[in-house]
Amino acid sequence: MTITDTLKQFGHFHDWYIDIIATEKEGGASTPNTLTLGLHDGTRRATVTFRGVTRASIEDGGLLNIVNSIETLKPGHDAYPNALRMLNKSAHFGKQRGDHVAYVFSTVGAEIAVEFDSIKIEAT
Repeated sequence: MTITDTLKQFGHFHDWYIDIIATEKEGGASTPNTLTLGLHDGTRRATVTFRGVTRASIEDGGLLNIVNSIETLKPGHDAYPNALRMLNKSAHFGKQRGDHVAYVFSTVGAEIAVEFDSIKIEAT
C-alpha cells in the first residue's frame, strides 16, 4: 500500500486536531529522526509517525491546530516549493535525504513539512 493510500484511509485527516507533536531517536541515531503527530477527530485517535526523518519544519502552530489534509508532495505540486522553503530552514543532520516529502496543510494553526523515509499510522 502506498503512503497516499494509507492517508486516504483516514480521509487525509481532514478536520482532525493535532494535540501531540513528539520527536524521538531511533536506531542509535544521535539526533531525532522520528516525528510523531497525535491526532483526534473528537471520537477517534490516531498517531502518524514519520520515520527516517532528515528534515522537518513547523510554522504557525498554536494551542489549536486543525488539519485540512496531510499529503505527500512531489515536484510539480503547487505546495512543493513552499515545503522545500520550510525544509531548507530546518536543521539537517547527515548526508542523506529522505525519500518522501509530506505536508500538513492546516485549517487553523500548524503547517508542517517533513522529509522522511517511511510512515506508520496507528488508530487507537
